[in-house]
Amino acid sequence: MMLIVLKLVLALGDGLLGVWVLRNGAFEKWAEATFQWRMAALQGIPAIALFVGLYLIGHQEVTSDVPGYYLPAAHAVLAGKLPFRDFMLSYAPLFPYVGAALVGIWDSGKMFALFAILVNAVALILWHRMGCLCLDRQTARQSTVVFATSGHLLLQALLGTNQVWIGAALAASALLIVMDRPVTSGLLQAVAAGTTKLLVPLFWPVLWICTGRRWRWLAMALLPVAALYAAFAGAGADVFYPLRFEGNLITSGNLPYLLDPWLGLADAAKRVLFDAALLGALGATTLWLFVRIRPLTTQQRAAALPAALALTGVVFLLMSKKSYTGYAVFVMYPIAAVLGIGLRKWRARVGFLLAFNTLLATEPSLWFHLGGFDKTLHEWLATGGGSAATGFILVDVALLACYVWVAWVSVGCIRRTTAGAMISSNASQSATACSLVKRASANSRARVPIDSSLPG
Repeated sequence: MMLIVLKLVLALGDGLLGVWVLRNGAFEKWAEATFQWRMAALQGIPAIALFVGLYLIGHQEVTSDVPGYYLPAAHAVLAGKLPFRDFMLSYAPLFPYVGAALVGIWDSGKMFALFAILVNAVALILWHRMGCLCLDRQTARQSTVVFATSGHLLLQALLGTNQVWIGAALAASALLIVMDRPVTSGLLQAVAAGTTKLLVPLFWPVLWICTGRRWRWLAMALLPVAALYAAFAGAGADVFYPLRFEGNLITSGNLPYLLDPWLGLADAAKRVLFDAALLGALGATTLWLFVRIRPLTTQQRAAALPAALALTGVVFLLMSKKSYTGYAVFVMYPIAAVLGIGLRKWRARVGFLLAFNTLLATEPSLWFHLGGFDKTLHEWLATGGGSAATGFILVDVALLACYVWVAWVSVGCIRRTTAGAMISSNASQSATACSLVKRASANSRARVPIDSSLPG
């Protein structure tokens, strides 16, 4: 329970720090270089202070996946073992080698937390530079303040999770797309896919849609990853193990979890249904984005990119049967930008972000603390979950309502961004159709006297 209280205090404390900075408004007057290093300090100083207090002075150990998965995998490759052949893991083939490099510097789970704090600072700068290119100055800066003071992001960095790595890689690739550098952007996504986990390609359709030279981007993202997995498969590795393993897992914090008690299906049938629903939702989202964004100019596509990333991220969080709240780290800046564009009332935006960050930070710990982590919601209720399960359902409903609201605001932002281009495109198509009809009519009239002069 103390861990939940600590997460609650950190999420609220960091968020209120952001509220104070936003309300003060002095950051609007700073020069660009001054703003960036002060935002890095705003994010980094609390993180480093907590790192020192918890891990160095308090002698606490990093929890979550680091001791259970990250460190054993790193030690395994240092011992000469091959991933997916000599030991199994649910991450990308090169992830243990990155871990081994970190362990070589400091053989402790704390090294992963320190590395995540540094990567988080890089992500902040990358996201802000992208925002400066595709958002107005005020929205870009306010979104950076929100990102720098996200309590959920702070906790993920302190836990040393590789969600932070994926978020930084996405920020870099998005920035490079806005700068019209698709080859480097695609290559960075290939590196991320080879060194983190299966979730990296989740945002590839959006990046592909928004880039100006789509096939170059796709080739640079896809071919190195295919070659990497082929090389490991050739060495005898079971490269499909992560897909099978992750496909059997469930978490709280998503629509399938809440619907489980009312479906009355076998577990295998429910997994198939939930996976099909996820693919259908992501496919429909991608198709809608493609139709809306395809007619846009390069500059307009850049303006639509943050909202498209935010929408894809929350659709996944809402519909995937395994969607830890930590995955929201991938799109925390785009979500802040979308709310800055679509939710202009300052108090409403600040209140929503405080509640959202608090739910993201505490929901998984509540799930574990209340005893629902090792069973489906149906099993939890059937085995006497009682008031604990009911209370947790209310927490999850609130979290899902936040996801739905972000998706709604994202859709509105994309519609406003693309409205002019869609009208122009439709008008152009109508004009072309009218021109073809007139031409056909004229040709028909021109043939009448010729045809009437022919012998019967």
